[in-house]
Amino acid sequence: MKTIKRVIISVFEKSGIIEFAKVLIDEFNVEILSTGGTGTLLEKNGIKFTKISDFTESPEMFDGRIKTLHPKIEGGILYRRGLQKDIEDANKYDIKPIDMVVCNLYQFKEAIEKPGIVLDDALELIDIGGPTMIRAAAKNFPDVIVVPSPDYYDEILTELRKNKGAITEKTRILLAQEVFLIMADYNAAIANYLQKYYNPDPISPNTLIKIYEKVEDCRYGENWDQKAAYYKDSYVKNGLHNLKKISGKQISFNNYLDIDSCMQILLDFGSDHYTTAILKHTSPNGVAIDKKDQLISVKKAFNTDPMSAFGGIWGVNRELTKDVADFIVNKEKIFVEVLMAPSFENEALEILKQKKNMIILEFGDFLEKRNDIYKNLEIRGVLGGILVQEYDSKSVIKEWNVVSKKTVNNTEKEALIFAYKISKWTKSNSACFVQYYDDGIYTIGIGAGQQSRVHVVKLAIQKAIEFGHKDELKNSVMGTDSFFPFPDGLEVAVEAGAKAIINPGGSIRDEAVIKRADELECALVFCGKRVFRH
Repeated sequence: MKTIKRVIISVFEKSGIIEFAKVLIDEFNVEILSTGGTGTLLEKNGIKFTKISDFTESPEMFDGRIKTLHPKIEGGILYRRGLQKDIEDANKYDIKPIDMVVCNLYQFKEAIEKPGIVLDDALELIDIGGPTMIRAAAKNFPDVIVVPSPDYYDEILTELRKNKGAITEKTRILLAQEVFLIMADYNAAIANYLQKYYNPDPISPNTLIKIYEKVEDCRYGENWDQKAAYYKDSYVKNGLHNLKKISGKQISFNNYLDIDSCMQILLDFGSDHYTTAILKHTSPNGVAIDKKDQLISVKKAFNTDPMSAFGGIWGVNRELTKDVADFIVNKEKIFVEVLMAPSFENEALEILKQKKNMIILEFGDFLEKRNDIYKNLEIRGVLGGILVQEYDSKSVIKEWNVVSKKTVNNTEKEALIFAYKISKWTKSNSACFVQYYDDGIYTIGIGAGQQSRVHVVKLAIQKAIEFGHKDELKNSVMGTDSFFPFPDGLEVAVEAGAKAIINPGGSIRDEAVIKRADELECALVFCGKRVFRH
């Protein structure tokens, strides 16, 4: 293995570099080349080095834009030590070998996130010399070691000591691979910044550039025999990667899908009142709001469909209390797969941790970041590609249009909007019956994923009756995620007890549906916004 003799050090992130450089000199007697701010730091700490301008016999130019772009630097990195022609060229042009490049880049991605950044400042933060050096070193990894991050300093020193000043080929190639990943991310950040600067429409680019970083392996994929992992978008600040796992088993692929759906429901409702959402297979099977009491909200959501709540994903929008923990663990002895809250009372956590396998997630101030979260794109994989769209984050009410003769009061309006929000998050076609009282609103029957509108209404009614809500269907309100193509869905809902229904409208048979609503003395509201979810 080849030992190192000459090292170039030029780093933006300077943590750990003094200690690293001292070991290189003291233990391995290397020559260090450096320049700019890094050289100044080395000098202040008494570390001997050669200025790159002295090594190349060429001054820095253009306010430091050109420092390392020189044949003696790039040639010293790139020339192949085992190729006679390269050796002859090196001798002819007095190019000395550089055996290690220690370099990390200007933090472009972090800088452009700062408020008030202007284009000229951003352009100055595009590193040229650094990427050139680390790419050259990575290309010539059989002869040159590239160290692109302080994260590798300890690992490099350990291996140098073990191998008497040399690095194994395996480590060299892994470091080279890391360089090209860093450069892909770096170049993507620049390209995306310039695209957004001149055209902020996120759907407009002909080439969509994304870099994803692995967060963790999943317990398994959608099925047990499928491998899976969770990757975060490296350009997205707020996402599921911000959630803190407090306890429980490894998260599965399906868990993540349900967690995502639960978080989006909570984002839609915010934190004004106590909200509880219980989901299964990415659709809600019980949601409730209570203005005064979290436990009441939890019980109402659970009682919508206790059977489907078994093994479900539970989320609340405020600190989870001891009473709720006691209800879940001791009173009802419910099997909860994932429990999510912004925070947990200490006594609540002590109770919940009795359930060793239950995944407990804390999401902090996530709900307050709704606007930032929904600036990103929703991406779904299809065979051979992806589909991209904006998140469905706009208000579920585009226009409030009571099209029937019968009107609704403010309390009924609030309940209808609640029902429509739930139908939004329920797989299409969907229907949601809700009931209300002075301090809250809660679901009593939810139908999801049926191919016809009338059948999904029947399913919601059937579930309400099965779980003891038959009487509550009387004078309930219902939301459904698209228009009625025929009056039959409305007729079934009214027969069950619905006194008001909301949908977007837009069917060619709207007039027939409105006429039928008037005949049945049912209030009918068109809100002008479709909320399909596939």
